[in-house]
Amino acid sequence: MGVKEDRVVIEASLYAADRPLNIKEFCKVIGTRSETYVRKLVDAIKSDYDKRDGALMLHETAKDTFALRLRDELVPKLEGIIPKAKLSRGALKTLALIAYKQPVQQAKLVELRGGRAYEYVKQLATMGFVESKPFGRTRILRTSKKFAGYFGFEDDMERIRERLDEMAR
Repeated sequence: MGVKEDRVVIEASLYAADRPLNIKEFCKVIGTRSETYVRKLVDAIKSDYDKRDGALMLHETAKDTFALRLRDELVPKLEGIIPKAKLSRGALKTLALIAYKQPVQQAKLVELRGGRAYEYVKQLATMGFVESKPFGRTRILRTSKKFAGYFGFEDDMERIRERLDEMAR
């Protein structure tokens, strides 16, 4: 493929993804190993969106990770049109606690939030905001890449994985 086709494929992948994509994923999609080439393409796409000053922007959510988003000033005007994840107050509090304490044992979370935490964790996992792994008689909970992208946080998965490894020892 040529440069123009590669840019089109990267832009299409950003549109189609339900989460931010990183440079390595773009490399895989267009069939190249050159991260420098892909970074230049992404920078050119970002520049095009910025010059156009349209409804969309290319946002770098974390180092070398990007998402196609509506411009912030448009979001309030589109309230009621934009589908949002429906999270109850309890589920949102549970998600905030998981994000703050991650990785956290589900048993500890239930101590802090009460028995309904099991229901909230199930809902959050189904929505893709939380990942859980067996850990003895309980589970270890942490936020997912979808959570990081949806709420605009940098994805600090390496730090979390290190803590999980420490807990497993």
